[in-house]
Amino acid sequence: MTVRVALAGECMAELRHLSDDRLALGYAGDVFNTAAYLVRSAAPGTVDAQFVTVVGDDPYSAAMRASWHARGVGSALTRVLPGGRCGLYLVRTDEHGERTFQHYRSDSAARTLFGPDEPDATCAAVAASDVVYLSGITLAIMAPAARDRLARVLDGSSARVVFDGNHRPALWPSPAEARRAAAPFLARADVALPTLDDERLLYGDRDAAACAARLHAAGVPEIVVKVGADGCVVSSDAGTTAVPAVPAPRVVDTTSAGDAFNGAYLAARLAGAPPVAAARAGAALAAEVVGHPGALLPPVRPSAPRP
Repeated sequence: MTVRVALAGECMAELRHLSDDRLALGYAGDVFNTAAYLVRSAAPGTVDAQFVTVVGDDPYSAAMRASWHARGVGSALTRVLPGGRCGLYLVRTDEHGERTFQHYRSDSAARTLFGPDEPDATCAAVAASDVVYLSGITLAIMAPAARDRLARVLDGSSARVVFDGNHRPALWPSPAEARRAAAPFLARADVALPTLDDERLLYGDRDAAACAARLHAAGVPEIVVKVGADGCVVSSDAGTTAVPAVPAPRVVDTTSAGDAFNGAYLAARLAGAPPVAAARAGAALAAEVVGHPGALLPPVRPSAPRP
């Protein structure tokens, strides 16, 4: 049986510094990265991953969609905005693999996601999915009315909802607005995959236990709090377990380590693994990803997404 997964968010053109004046072009974004790593981690044919977004009709948007298909991620739920274009970010990494970003996304086509031009058929397809995945960045780029529309779609759906808080302060007018926007999606979430540093910024959680307790109180039954080099804490009705990080042989670029964790975790859970085993799979993939430059590992095999 193939599991239908709709992943809603933004993919952008990525310009990664090779030196001060040389850059490499790629395409990435938090939810798309997770989609790519989900497909990479899942057994062939077991997951139909469809990326739900809006792109332009510019050449970079076309090349971006081709890059999704090369990784087995479908675009059947992607809308093309005439005259639109994709967002852009530049990334530099230091000698420790830590990265800094400059984003140019104010007129990205993805900011119209779930807006008035989003076809009802797309919303119906999202609602009919087995799993819906989104992040705090997904919510941040959407207009308030679009977030309300997405919340109504999920309210009318039996899909399992997976949410990564992924808080980026620069995308929000205030922390209070970010908390208000996230609340209805946390109330609907079946799985939360937050990063402790982000949750501290937004909610003031002192540690992973406090973060998990707050999310359980919000109604989330399954939680994995990522704590960087300290691994993660898994909290569900089976109990609470700390899962250590897998030591990376080398750290070149920490971009998308959390997204890779999420993709591998979700693939393992969809295959029937319990949460702790899924977290170990996520930690193993994250350790591999940080040893590679850029957000995405090269594809491991040619993939053909479902139309």
